Amino acid sequence: MAVAVAAAARETQIPDDVVDEIMLRLPSRSSLARAAAACSAFRALVSSPRFLRRHRARHPPDPGALLGSFTFSSEGSVFHPAEPPHPSASAARAVLAAADFSFAFLPPSPVDDPRKGLGWIVRDHRDGRFLLDLVASLDDNVFSELAVCDPLSRRYVVLPPIPEELRAAVDRPLGVIGGRRRCEPFLAPCDDDAADEAEPAFAVVWTARCPRKVVALAFSSRDGRWRALPSPECFVWSRHRSPFGCPVHAVWNRRFYAHGCFYWLDCLTHRWLVLDTRAMELSLMEIPSPTGYWEEHVAVVEGEDGKVGVFAHDFYHAGGNACLYYYTIVHDGGEGPRWQLERTVPLPWSAAHGRPYSIRAAANGSLILEVNHGTPAFMMSNRSRDVELYKIDVKSFKLEKICRARCAAGDIAWAYFGFSPLLSLPTV
Repeated sequence: MAVAVAAAARETQIPDDVVDEIMLRLPSRSSLARAAAACSAFRALVSSPRFLRRHRARHPPDPGALLGSFTFSSEGSVFHPAEPPHPSASAARAVLAAADFSFAFLPPSPVDDPRKGLGWIVRDHRDGRFLLDLVASLDDNVFSELAVCDPLSRRYVVLPPIPEELRAAVDRPLGVIGGRRRCEPFLAPCDDDAADEAEPAFAVVWTARCPRKVVALAFSSRDGRWRALPSPECFVWSRHRSPFGCPVHAVWNRRFYAHGCFYWLDCLTHRWLVLDTRAMELSLMEIPSPTGYWEEHVAVVEGEDGKVGVFAHDFYHAGGNACLYYYTIVHDGGEGPRWQLERTVPLPWSAAHGRPYSIRAAANGSLILEVNHGTPAFMMSNRSRDVELYKIDVKSFKLEKICRARCAAGDIAWAYFGFSPLLSLPTV
């Protein structure tokens, strides 16, 4: 009888190649994570680098779950993992335990003092990779050394220096990040034409804002070369701004990505600087914005159906009822692009004695808010503070708490999307 039962079990067992094909058809790595929890055999299959490469080649890029927030300041790098009852809390704890967010695996710096802007500092994060740059002296803070790394695998690539013939186009660049740097490098998404390659490709864009133009250079890991991008004349960034508005570097430091393009918004002059990463071209667009918004009051997000969305809030709230406004950018024939109000999102915090929240970051159709219940947000920018981080996405517009965090004065924040170490391939 036992022999017959064993034979019947063998006959009903699904062959490994069929299981493999079924798993390949799961739509995302989040689905794979749920399947991996079913049994050890499934877990071994979906964590295989070969299987994950095949899955990536078959499906669109998956940014993964929101695992928390990553902040960088002069006090160092900190990952704030999502906390229970957030559904990504367990994966976030695993990432925190496995990754090296101190980036101690990078080549040693001759001078390591991030408080003065020396040594390696974080400049950007995208798709599990971090971009850091290094200067040994503030007298030479334009053409810094750049490295792309993966804190989970502790692998890194130091980029070749920008060639002298490309450097010649940079003339009297203006400062960013509080004057510690005179360049703004960031990671850009790569196309999926070679999704079956052993390691995903990456691209880095290096920009500098000169008095009469923006200089933009691009590096691709596929050919290992830097090239110049066509750039428009950009007098508007310094010529038409009011001394009572936000400083120009506040515009330049607030960069957003949506549907293949990076955006810098100047609400005072109604001008957007746009970098199309598919054509690798810069352009200027004039999009009149509603009155009363400063640059730190707005964030561009990836809207539904390929639309460009904008979250914005007022400096003051009439009646003390805090809220966000969600717009989409629409193109009406000869009138040109404009902001169209789609909905008002009420927030649960009282704003009777000052707005308690501020926009921290935007990524993958989500907005990250920093909330301080004790002191109005605009009074907290120059001191360390204990805050709560929340997410709002453009699908549900529901407010979701991520975690509590200790934010240092003047830090820069990113929404950290990714996977648990089980499902994370080395990205460098």
